[in-house]
Amino acid sequence: MSDKKKRKRQYTPRKGYSKEQYRRDTMQAYGVLTGIAVALVFVLIYFMFIHKPSADAKQAADVPQTVTVKKVIAGESVSEVSASDENGSSTSEPQDSSSAVTTTVTQAGNETAKPTEKAQEAAGHKLEVKNGITYVDGIMIVNKTYSLPADYAPGLDPTAEAAFNEMASQAWSEGVSLFICSGFRTYREQDMLYRNYSSQRGTDEADRVSSRPGHSEHQSGLCMDINTTEFDFAGTKEAIWLANHCADYGFIIRFPLGKESITGYAYEPWHIRYVGKKAAKEITDQDLCLEEYLGVTSDYKNSSDQNG
Repeated sequence: MSDKKKRKRQYTPRKGYSKEQYRRDTMQAYGVLTGIAVALVFVLIYFMFIHKPSADAKQAADVPQTVTVKKVIAGESVSEVSASDENGSSTSEPQDSSSAVTTTVTQAGNETAKPTEKAQEAAGHKLEVKNGITYVDGIMIVNKTYSLPADYAPGLDPTAEAAFNEMASQAWSEGVSLFICSGFRTYREQDMLYRNYSSQRGTDEADRVSSRPGHSEHQSGLCMDINTTEFDFAGTKEAIWLANHCADYGFIIRFPLGKESITGYAYEPWHIRYVGKKAAKEITDQDLCLEEYLGVTSDYKNSSDQNG
């Protein structure tokens, strides 16, 4: 190799920059690059061999969920059967006369998942939640523990209304006048009513005679106040006839005497709730309230919504 080429390869330091400084800076640069390379290797090893997702979790994420629900509004008639696919579309089937509610959640191998954490409360019963509404053995439950969504506004249930009209007609033929003085109420209407009670009587008394918004059966469209909401209705011929015959038409006295500590409300002889003839007769014959019949509580302390 010529002397000219050798001279070209020799390091010529810049002014004020020594060859020793150049060598030191070069070694530091190599050290930094080596550190970065080692860190990248460790990251790759971690994600490839250590932080490897389980096969079950991966399968659950990859397989779309399908939900099939039969919803019973009042314990007798099925209102809809719907199924959702991975695209979010849904299909409906015609109404069925079956009183059973079936919810199947299929996920990576037909494993049935628990529909709600409150399922353990209704021991021996089938508890399901559909669109924020709770059903136990096919019966919608609305009380201090279980609430309705704020936007739920079905109006007075047609089946319940028809049953009341039939009952009122029979009562009239026996010289007893029954009429609905309060039926369906929206969430907002109940909110205003409860606030009024609370401001006038205090929260404790309001909770005894009224429901917080979302927790009123009136919002369900399945209950009615008959003739009045005054406590002197008790003992009248209308109240006695109602208590003796409402189960024949699918109704129960929702807050019966002696069950105040279970229902969470004062005795209301005027407040009836439609649950269907079978359930109504069983509840009445066994001298139960709805909470006892379904094995659930009625306590704002057990409520999971913001109104409890």
